[in-house]
Amino acid sequence: MNKLIITLLVVTSVLNHAARATEVYFEKSRDLPLVYVNVVLRGGGTQDPDGKSGATDVMARLLLRGTRNKTKQQINLALDQLGANLGVETRAEFVAFRGNVLAENVTGFLSLIEEILSQPSFQKSEFEKLKKEQISQIADELSSDRALVKLRFEQNFFKGHPYARPNVGKIKEIQHLTIEDMKAQYQKIVNPKRMLVLANGDTSESVIQGFAGNIEKKQWTNSELTPLPQFSSPLKKTKFILVDKPDRTQTQIMIGQRGIAFNSPDIDALQLANFAFGSGGFSSRLMVELRVKRGWTYGAGSGFKFGTQPHSWKMSFSPKNANTPPAIKEALDLVRQFKEKGITKEEFEFSKLSMINSAGFAFDTPAKRMENRMNEILFGLPEGYYRDTAKRIAALTYEQVNQAIKNFIDPNHLFVTILATAETSKADVAKALNMPEKDIEVVDFQKE
Repeated sequence: MNKLIITLLVVTSVLNHAARATEVYFEKSRDLPLVYVNVVLRGGGTQDPDGKSGATDVMARLLLRGTRNKTKQQINLALDQLGANLGVETRAEFVAFRGNVLAENVTGFLSLIEEILSQPSFQKSEFEKLKKEQISQIADELSSDRALVKLRFEQNFFKGHPYARPNVGKIKEIQHLTIEDMKAQYQKIVNPKRMLVLANGDTSESVIQGFAGNIEKKQWTNSELTPLPQFSSPLKKTKFILVDKPDRTQTQIMIGQRGIAFNSPDIDALQLANFAFGSGGFSSRLMVELRVKRGWTYGAGSGFKFGTQPHSWKMSFSPKNANTPPAIKEALDLVRQFKEKGITKEEFEFSKLSMINSAGFAFDTPAKRMENRMNEILFGLPEGYYRDTAKRIAALTYEQVNQAIKNFIDPNHLFVTILATAETSKADVAKALNMPEKDIEVVDFQKE
């Protein structure tokens, strides 16, 4: 006999209390004796001061390393005793503390989060340990070709804009961060008026509301975030950067352009178009042309990255050195064909059906639903945006999708980042693309 599970949904929109600045959203669920909690602070890596990249991320991690009344070890012990987990992630435009706890201990868990957010100790010893860990993490990224090509793409494509800053920071800039930098960044970022609290599970709305109210009663610095400037790609033509790393036998390639706003009327059409072009697995055009037909790369894909501003649309693949020149040429040709001819009727129908059938997996767990609601709020999307995806995709027409592709794709202003050994790859790539070698800019892979 099937067990009937009933989930009660109670969502609190922006609070009606005049003095309340913190936004609270709550979903009641008795599926499991657990409560999931996200505390989100607007303002992420893009709020790092110039020359101090990583300041927000280090500050956020440092909050978990001690309060005025608890050491890092005591915080970890408290979490264990509560049957809880708590971590933090810094993205470009927000910081998210995510955790879960046994329902019977939710009050104690929320009190611990409140203490962590409002009573940081900024212990010098923990700060120095954390900086070393952060530097080690960055060094690991530099050793991973796949992570490195993505990092260098964004640093060079968004050069001069806060989107170019790596959230984890740069080694030399992390080394020079001080406790005073941490205190300044804390005062800038941690503030209830820019805070979002989301919870899901076997508790009550009043408990979550009480948590938000308690935080608001604390003394906070009346700080403001630095406005994020508009990004406009300065490219006058397709640009090539070769990230020179010695002794590579495989090349990492990332090709992209300026993205699209999350709330653009063309976003659903372009998501479907991208599914057909590069995110539909073995059926996607990139995979078929670069791997299935030619065997040049193990994988190939494309996708959007979103922010409060248009971020990027990019594709990536990783051929062997010998296959790199023709693979890049074919990829650029595919983008031009994508612009000129769009997708076929068969690609449209397959992609549409696949996206509709898989749409439910985007909100089938409490954690996913909280993440979805968080994105809806942070990026100005209507409530239920993810839940209604299948309905919006079903309403798309073939003509709409191809017109959106024609309006968006810009094959003459692409940014091509190649991670390879310049000595063995640069000349061959230039020859395959019928371009002067001097038009391929070479940068050292270690240059931050």
